[in-house]
Amino acid sequence: MSTDAPAPNPNFPPAPQQHQEPEAPKKKSLVVRILTAVAGLLVAGLVIYGFNYFTSDAAQSKAGECASLTGTSTKPDFKTVDCGSAEANYTIAKVLDSTSGKCDGQYYDQYTETARRGPDSKLCLIPTFKEGSCYELTSSTTTMGYPPVDCGKAEVLKLVKHVKGSDDESACGDGMALAFPEPKQAFCFEPVLNS
Repeated sequence: MSTDAPAPNPNFPPAPQQHQEPEAPKKKSLVVRILTAVAGLLVAGLVIYGFNYFTSDAAQSKAGECASLTGTSTKPDFKTVDCGSAEANYTIAKVLDSTSGKCDGQYYDQYTETARRGPDSKLCLIPTFKEGSCYELTSSTTTMGYPPVDCGKAEVLKLVKHVKGSDDESACGDGMALAFPEPKQAFCFEPVLNS
């Protein structure tokens, strides 16, 4: 008995092979595609927000830190600096929760930063003054900060006392007081009498 397979008969055509259609790749459902796009946009938004947060000095500021605020009131330039730095012309008194928040007290300077994509910030600032120095507090200058001026200049005020721990204006007697409730302090100014 032979175990060899029979030789194909040349008179018969070969058996037809079954032709299989290649499977079409499965299409993702519309819902899955929308959710994937939304998740991608959300991740991109968070990355942009985080970048803007970590590159914004104002967004990361904390009460008690010092800042340099220069430029004009319409285009200020803000950065946090070491409190011992010559650039430090403000102390951050309070960081508000929103740009619509209000600083308690009438003498705070305010800095508001709105970001197109990122956190908005609003800070209550106390100017840096030094006892014995003179300042122009009544001028309508548009520049930020209160740099010391020559005490021989007309209509300047001299800081005669800095009261820490109290915002009681009566501590300044007859002088002009700038009092701040947070942190509690008062600056006492007197006009310079030029002869």
